[in-house]
Amino acid sequence: MELAQCIRDVHARTIEDYIEAPSAPLLFKKGYIYPVFRDEANNWLTTDEEGFQHIIASGVERILEDYWFSRHFKLL
Repeated sequence: MELAQCIRDVHARTIEDYIEAPSAPLLFKKGYIYPVFRDEANNWLTTDEEGFQHIIASGVERILEDYWFSRHFKLL
């Protein structure tokens, strides 16, 4: 397990969305700390504010190798 701090608000989006819309539900809040776990397929998961699991990095052995993760979180 790792701990990650959100460095910018993360809003939900659909596959068709190209940008995160501030009017969409807030999944992760800036400044909040989330526990992060890696599964056997090298996906990194955490739980949002409502208790739902999300993949926040995928296909990487080290979480910092994932571009999306690095733009939204930092490891503590």
